[in-house]
Amino acid sequence: MAIYGAQRYIEAIETFQDDAREIGQCSQHANTKYSTLSSELRNKSVSPSEAESVIRKAINVQLDSTPLRLLDTTTGLLCDREAQISAFEKSTEYNELLLSIMAHPDLPLGRIADAVATYFGYDMLSHRLGENEPLLHDIQDKVVYKLKEAGGFMKLQSFCKLARHMRYHWAWVDTCCINQNNNAELQKSLNSTFTWYRHSAPTIVYLSGVPSSSKFGALAQSAWNTRGWT
Repeated sequence: MAIYGAQRYIEAIETFQDDAREIGQCSQHANTKYSTLSSELRNKSVSPSEAESVIRKAINVQLDSTPLRLLDTTTGLLCDREAQISAFEKSTEYNELLLSIMAHPDLPLGRIADAVATYFGYDMLSHRLGENEPLLHDIQDKVVYKLKEAGGFMKLQSFCKLARHMRYHWAWVDTCCINQNNNAELQKSLNSTFTWYRHSAPTIVYLSGVPSSSKFGALAQSAWNTRGWT
């Protein structure tokens, strides 16, 4: 618990595993009283592999209703599902959740699901298409924040920075987070867009024709309002 309190999560997990092994050895060689204590201690904890399995199930449920690709607002990189999961497993949030499950076998599944949902919460951008919108191949394997600030790139960068400022790990934009050359993926994305917007954390609206210095009534005249489904 002292190591956990110091946020040294990897060491805390390793210590937990060592303790579990020692308890198991004691149960094999000690007297009946010690063996009973060992059994009680084991019943009050969960192994790392069991905890990981519980978290993975919660991840699969969460990602079932989220976009296939998301922008990591911290690194500025576009990530597929496996990259998203990998980022989570390396995070402080994952280690905290893992230790909580290991120490508290009766932890409600709802709390586990909420922790996973919080990490994978994503912002979505609602906007009118402009000129030179970045596509997937423009940002694939590139850091969004390092791209030249012009046209659609400036809008994309501003959106990712705002999502990061709002403390969301992930962001989604329709123009560059979908492989439009893959018909199957494109169709799935079109069919899922409403669900993705519904399950997003916030939706950030970009009004290109409404500068901050606009006069009263400018919002009503924005072309964004003509995008009916939004």
